[in-house]
Amino acid sequence: MGSQDDISGHAPRCANCGAALEGPFCGQCGQSIEEIRRPAWALITDFTGDVFVWDGRFLSTLRALLRGPGRLARSYADGQRARWTPPIRLYLLVSLAFFAAMSLAGVRPIAVDLSPDADTIRSQSAGDIAARQASIAAYAATYAPDSAPMSCGVLPGSDEITADGRLVFARDTDIAITPMRWGQAPEARVIDDATQACLEGDIQALGLSSAFADLVITALRDPAGFEARASAAAAQALVLMVVALALLNLLLHPRRTLIEHVILSLYFHALLLPGYAGVLLLGYLAAGISAAIGLPLAVAAIIAVAGLIWISDRQFYGSSWYGALLRLPIQLAGYSAAITAAIFALMFLPLL
Repeated sequence: MGSQDDISGHAPRCANCGAALEGPFCGQCGQSIEEIRRPAWALITDFTGDVFVWDGRFLSTLRALLRGPGRLARSYADGQRARWTPPIRLYLLVSLAFFAAMSLAGVRPIAVDLSPDADTIRSQSAGDIAARQASIAAYAATYAPDSAPMSCGVLPGSDEITADGRLVFARDTDIAITPMRWGQAPEARVIDDATQACLEGDIQALGLSSAFADLVITALRDPAGFEARASAAAAQALVLMVVALALLNLLLHPRRTLIEHVILSLYFHALLLPGYAGVLLLGYLAAGISAAIGLPLAVAAIIAVAGLIWISDRQFYGSSWYGALLRLPIQLAGYSAAITAAIFALMFLPLL
């Protein structure tokens, strides 16, 4: 437990700074005298002890968090830190649990959806193929020949599946890249050089940059890889949201120190993530009942986030109800803009 001085009968000294030890911790640097060379399983007990058993702080912090992240953050920022789990520790634990749960549940942070899907293409009848071809012809007939959409790729039919069973990009293939969807990535589409040049021209004709063309083509050729690369950076994008909310509050409350805003933002997101996971689960369950439930659920989620921001502002900064209400549109607009920027960053990250 102690240093070599213990063996010779002298007072033990700190292995870190050499100061004389009195008690289980060094009075100079605070290091514990506990021996680090212990069985490997002790690392597990150390972690669980620090997080869950440490004076009951973890469960107490969760209960306080449910009563309001603003009140909890105010208590911690005012110096009452011994009773609460530090905000960075709680945030890391919650975000780790959040992404682990999303992965196990099959939620894709950035999802590529292609239609018609692979199962539809492989099971379609001659009548289905004829209907798709007629739809392409009717749609193209409304445009000038040189600007007709759905002119890139093969026509639905025998050319849509290669000899080795891969799917070729067809003219009526639709792609959507959206955040937070359930299920697996779609099957890739084969795109030759001529089709790629055609798609690039169509996308740029819409006034979009070549980066959007690269984004679409990359997602079509390798949806699973595209999603995996984007998902790998999702945790970092969430950190940007923590920073964004802290900076927004710094703008609105400039007399407060930056660290105070960061403390509030960390506790805020530690509560927001489990709530967001619950909304995703409800949305998944509701979709199986009625697609019409999706919009009311989304509206309710936005109202809940707005209410949480408003309550946090009042609890942490001591704002009046109308003062917090006046700041709320700015906070919501800024936070929404940050979310949009983070989503676009995740979409374009696979191109790097």
